[in-house]
Amino acid sequence: SDVCSSDLLFQDGKQQVTIIDHASRTYMVMDEQAAQHMEQQMGAAQQQMSAMMQQMEQQMQNMSEEQRAQIRQMMGNRMPSGAARQPAKTTVQQQGEDTVAGVTCTRFMVLVNDKPSGDVCAARAGVLGLQTKDYNTLVSATETVRKLMERISGQHNTGTVTMNLRAMKGIPVRMRDLVDGDVSTLVARSSAELNAADFRVPSGYRKRDMMQ
Repeated sequence: SDVCSSDLLFQDGKQQVTIIDHASRTYMVMDEQAAQHMEQQMGAAQQQMSAMMQQMEQQMQNMSEEQRAQIRQMMGNRMPSGAARQPAKTTVQQQGEDTVAGVTCTRFMVLVNDKPSGDVCAARAGVLGLQTKDYNTLVSATETVRKLMERISGQHNTGTVTMNLRAMKGIPVRMRDLVDGDVSTLVARSSAELNAADFRVPSGYRKRDMMQ
């Protein structure tokens, strides 16, 4: 907690994630109720935006095609296209073994709609010294976050490499995002005992709403 400005807490068996912001000394609880509330608020905002865009489209009818093209270019993807966004199809392909920070891992290619999206090397939980029950808790945590984010956005979010732990049957020790070029790599690991206080919301922190 001294290094990170924020922490995520997940308790196995609970479909919720607690997000702690140390900078503001606040925390937020993301659960089904919070996701539903955010979904409603975002839906209302999207409806307002859609109404504004439709009104603009009507006003553009009296403009020349060149003027309409310029406005659409400035607005980018905000203008209504009339086509619903198709859900992403994510697949994971095994590609052999590698070694990262002295740890043997299996390489996987993550494809979204059959196009390479991420290159991941995942190590078995046992190789990293993680017990099966702890690994299952980690998988449950990522799946809980994914389901809540899908509820909020209304879109499938399985394209993220960390959301495919179950398919990889391991934990990523190196992740390359082939879209934006970001790379995350394991540097070192430790089996030191953790402080129990790190798994609780610090005393004096204020709870705030997810939309604040």
